Amino acid sequence: MGETMNSILKLFSDHGTFVLPDALTYISQKENPDDFAYFLIKSLREYPLFLALDTIKSIEESTLQLKETPAPPITILASPNPTPASPPPQIEKTIEKEFQKKMLSKMYSKPTITTETSEEEDEEDTEDDQTTSEEKKPLQPLEIKTVKGWRPLARDYDSEVRVITDITGKRTSEGTTQDFVSLFRDRYQGIKKILCSQRREIAQFIPISRIRKTMTDIQLIGIVKTVKTTHNGHRLIEIEDETGSATLMALKANTETMQQANEVMLDEVIGVVGKISKNGDLIIVQNIVYPDIKMHHERKKTESPLCVAFLSDIHMGSNMFMESEWTMFLRWINGDLGNSRQRDVASRLKYLVLPGDLVDGIGIYPNQEKELSISNIYEQYQALAQQFAYIPDHITILIQPGNHDAVRPAEPQPAFEKEIRDLFTGKEYIFIGNPSYFSLHGVEILSYHGQSLLDYSTNIQALSYNEPTEVMKLMLKKRHLSPTYGGYTPLAPEHVDYMLIPQVPDIFVTGHVHTSSIDTYRGVTLINASSWQSQTSYQKMMNFVPDSAKLPIVDLKTGSATAMDFSKASA
Repeated sequence: MGETMNSILKLFSDHGTFVLPDALTYISQKENPDDFAYFLIKSLREYPLFLALDTIKSIEESTLQLKETPAPPITILASPNPTPASPPPQIEKTIEKEFQKKMLSKMYSKPTITTETSEEEDEEDTEDDQTTSEEKKPLQPLEIKTVKGWRPLARDYDSEVRVITDITGKRTSEGTTQDFVSLFRDRYQGIKKILCSQRREIAQFIPISRIRKTMTDIQLIGIVKTVKTTHNGHRLIEIEDETGSATLMALKANTETMQQANEVMLDEVIGVVGKISKNGDLIIVQNIVYPDIKMHHERKKTESPLCVAFLSDIHMGSNMFMESEWTMFLRWINGDLGNSRQRDVASRLKYLVLPGDLVDGIGIYPNQEKELSISNIYEQYQALAQQFAYIPDHITILIQPGNHDAVRPAEPQPAFEKEIRDLFTGKEYIFIGNPSYFSLHGVEILSYHGQSLLDYSTNIQALSYNEPTEVMKLMLKKRHLSPTYGGYTPLAPEHVDYMLIPQVPDIFVTGHVHTSSIDTYRGVTLINASSWQSQTSYQKMMNFVPDSAKLPIVDLKTGSATAMDFSKASA
């Protein structure tokens, strides 16, 4: 029984959920406790901080599909959210935001299974199945020509990769309350250290327990407990530290302060400058202080004339995998495509970084099986490894998981297990977690698949999925990749907060939203690394057109960033 309880605790812990004692006892008394736990995980719309017995019974009562041996868990995570390209008026944008949230909630909730279907629906399904079966064709073998006189410059240089921060091999979460305490304490101390060392506005902060009604100006550092808007349109924020809690109010009349308050997210750590209200029960916000980064980050350089490319969201195994464009990419990387300048870049390409979603996965979203060309996830990775065999062996490939990949769904995600790693041979492969902070020839890179782009964009009105680098700027401003627990991004309560950004990278890359974007923020190069999957049925329904088959490339010597556009390439 003890082993069963431990396995159940670990299962929920991987999703960042602590099982209360009475709930754990109830699960363990089931005929098949592990299967019942899988069923609960599949049925949860969002992963709660604490799983209570009432929640379990509510799930049992509200579903008619409970079986003695439920199917394995299906984690319905993230297709990119579409928004119209042209910005609508503010009121329409607000309505659109609510619509986005509603659709995302459907994507993240369990699939609805009905036992009755109409004849029309049956006929449509049959037609879809027939179409799908016709489209399921294996990738065609390639003939990579040997280009006369092609000798890549990058072959003359050894790879220099140093992994700085990564969860792989360091998992500590066991699903206890102490795990959560350790996580949020590490977050608080990490952000407080940055605020105290870099932000003069908060240099005289005091613990919350030392607040007195007789004070006038006051400085605090706290973790956000609640955020809401009052009936009068003011912004009410409750923060806490290790000594107590305090309630803040950003007044609607103060436009600058309200703008700051509208960017506040649950569970993040902020600095506050304010005044005690007349009644002494509130702190009127004058300034919200984020840790941010210096105005001009001094980029690290290398003398080696090498380049790194970012190859995100390949989605191997999908019917929408862009095989023709992929072939153009393979020809280019072997010197068989492009003008002299483009071939020169290919010659200097030493590294490929893959920020997640290597394969399309299985059971990621409803009816995904109809859009798969490879229905076995292990075979999806095999097919990808076969394609990587065409990449020149002097190129080092750094591989990172995403939410479609075969690792735990809760972030931070460790690197792939040995069974998958062993498929990739013939050149230097380095398997890293998500997120991961590493350096290439001394140039430091923060690589994150980017699932929390959804949480940022749905919670902050001014942000959009279509502009991922704008979200990334705010991540750097807050120095945190995913502050909110219980949102679209499942978080594991590790003792160290690996989603924190304690060091400022030279390059910050994400994927996930299938958009190609290059930007800068205070000297940091920002990249959202496109995708290699064309429009899915869900994206079509939402009128979202992905910006696919682009390859962002950064020159490690000069820091300049550009992109190869294979969507327009021709043989």
